[in-house]
Amino acid sequence: MARSYTVAPHLANFDIPLAEFAASRPEFESFGVGGYIFSHLNPTSHHAPRVLLLQRALTDSMPGCWEGPGGAAEPDDRSLLSGVAREVLEETGLHVSRVLELVAVDAWQHTRRNGTRFRIAKYSFLVDVYESVCTRPDGKIQLVPLGDIPVSLEATEHRAYDWAAEEDVRLCLHSGQGKYQLPPSGHQGANILRCFDFLRGWVSKVPCLKQIDDHGILCILGL
Repeated sequence: MARSYTVAPHLANFDIPLAEFAASRPEFESFGVGGYIFSHLNPTSHHAPRVLLLQRALTDSMPGCWEGPGGAAEPDDRSLLSGVAREVLEETGLHVSRVLELVAVDAWQHTRRNGTRFRIAKYSFLVDVYESVCTRPDGKIQLVPLGDIPVSLEATEHRAYDWAAEEDVRLCLHSGQGKYQLPPSGHQGANILRCFDFLRGWVSKVPCLKQIDDHGILCILGL
């Protein structure tokens, strides 16, 4: 079951009715969504953040490639962001709690089997999930270790998952080597690295913006 989520104020224009959003972008006939999930933003930790990657099923297109959660926005989605939350839930079993930042907009032309072409725009966001924190018996919030976050895959779409370090993604993107084969379209790797850049930027501003809550968890301004 879907749960409510908060949206950073500067992303409010992506939370309008999907039909209204689509009408404002008539050059595109279809929209895709993505939600990148990172290990919780905790500047007091000595561990570098990691991103959740999913390995595509061998029976699907781009078999064996690694990617972030995402897919097509559907007509029943209330908004583009509700489509992000739905895709994250369907592909990982995790519930989006906060939509933090727009990472990238990727556009391309797709050819149907009958030869007709149409334009697609994919909007990828950095999100947080409820399952990354838990409440202790004393009422305090604590971070959930990566190995305990209950990722649940849809077997027809993905066969494995991993929490990837930045250096491993960078190696795969720039050399084609390493443990993660990225999709040939090229935008996944660059978008993931852009997320890591966002995280570094936020953490560097923490002392002056006072974005750490009482539990040592980084809270993005406005959320």
